[in-house]
Amino acid sequence: METLNFGTQSGRATPVMTTACSGGPGEKDKTSGVAVTCSHDVAQSLEEADHSVSVVIPSWNGLHLLDENLPSVLSAVERYEKRTRAEIEIVVVDDGSVDGTVDRLSPRFPEVNWVPLPENLGFAGACNRGVAVASKTWVALLNNDVRVDPDYFLHLAEHFGDPEVFAVGAKAYEWDSSFLAVGGRYGRFRNGFWRVYFNYDIEGPAARRWVDERRLLSVYAVGGFATYRRRGLMQLGGFNEVLAPFHWEDVDLSYRGWKAGWEVRYEPRSKVWHRTSATIGPRFSVQQVEEVALRNRLLFHWVNLHAPGWLACHLVALPALLLGRTLAGDLGALRAVRSALRLLPEALKRRREERNRSRQSDRKVARRLQSFYSSAPIHVYYDRGQILREHWEAREAAERCHHYV
Repeated sequence: METLNFGTQSGRATPVMTTACSGGPGEKDKTSGVAVTCSHDVAQSLEEADHSVSVVIPSWNGLHLLDENLPSVLSAVERYEKRTRAEIEIVVVDDGSVDGTVDRLSPRFPEVNWVPLPENLGFAGACNRGVAVASKTWVALLNNDVRVDPDYFLHLAEHFGDPEVFAVGAKAYEWDSSFLAVGGRYGRFRNGFWRVYFNYDIEGPAARRWVDERRLLSVYAVGGFATYRRRGLMQLGGFNEVLAPFHWEDVDLSYRGWKAGWEVRYEPRSKVWHRTSATIGPRFSVQQVEEVALRNRLLFHWVNLHAPGWLACHLVALPALLLGRTLAGDLGALRAVRSALRLLPEALKRRREERNRSRQSDRKVARRLQSFYSSAPIHVYYDRGQILREHWEAREAAERCHHYV
């Protein structure tokens, strides 16, 4: 049953255009390291179920970013529509921009449904308004600062027939490079907190079966390039707008999806290139971003951590965290906590709602993820330096560089 009511507008479907399929059956995908099938073959498995997609792009003063990246989205949409015969639309939510985004770009991209908001609502609010406008079965969220691969939607759609799937996350590279920026997300609960920002990836032929069988899980799907079942979004109430303007909304949503009994998956064959923080970076200082991130991290735990022992562990660990940061001269941590406490009444209200909605315990979700991490053919990367040293694509890039020196 749908419980989220954001509006009554409807989106517009994009026109059909034709493109050519790249590659052939059995070709090795250079960006995932495993053999894949051609999108011609993929399409045959997608026609029976409803694989309609609403592409939703929240944008705030992103005129130049949309101008640069929308053509890649249109190309991928055209290919998906031709191969699958599924309906697909593009919705851009202009989140209170003052740079003339809609006026300047709507004539150039008439196939896009432009949804201007009178004021800036932040990532969660803009996404929720986009979901309200979306009319298709699946919602593919994209940041305005990502360029997508032509087969991006085709590989995601291979997961759509499974009723257990709530969200599918894609693989992201640093802008104009082959260096991994975001893979599958490795998460674990340690010392009172969920730690979720570690990446993992697969490599080599041993991983092919796991990819083909769509068995790669992720603690969360990064909202800038994630696809969600719209019905699930509605049942969960969408993104938590208390976490405005940014950070931890996608973690919160995916975790609630896990606890509702669904899965969050990783699809390494769906690829994007990401200009990290192209929207946030120019408008917020590093200190402001860190304070918001810590505030929302705390709110995430206060809303979603329901196991009594884990909540007690969190509450015990919190003063130690604050003391350590304060002694290190980080007064922003205290400001973040004060900001979180001001939102405590709303957090407690949402906590009650989530407790009633949950079907899986915190411990069961953690055990499910740990079982996957310990058995899957993956390599976990704890920081960017490790990716540059150890990821197979970075090693290949270094070898090519050495060859040409």
